[in-house]
Amino acid sequence: MWLNEFKVALTSKDTKKINELLTDMPQFEELSQMEEAFYLFKQAETLLNELKDETLQTMNKIKSNISFIESTYTKNSTKLDIMQ
Repeated sequence: MWLNEFKVALTSKDTKKINELLTDMPQFEELSQMEEAFYLFKQAETLLNELKDETLQTMNKIKSNISFIESTYTKNSTKLDIMQ
């Protein structure tokens, strides 16, 4: 049951559910279950690294866009500047 739930969470990229399942991991009775869990953990690690990289790229794009907008924004001065 736990392995099936983990597979579903992994397939749907549900990081919250993956975290919940990892927090409440059962003791595996059979070697085959342990091996399957190990491979699923490796896939989860890969997924989380991919999502982390995507998030970093998105944050860098947002920072770049903010810098661009700030560079094109002209600030209004509150004092009278005759020398413009």
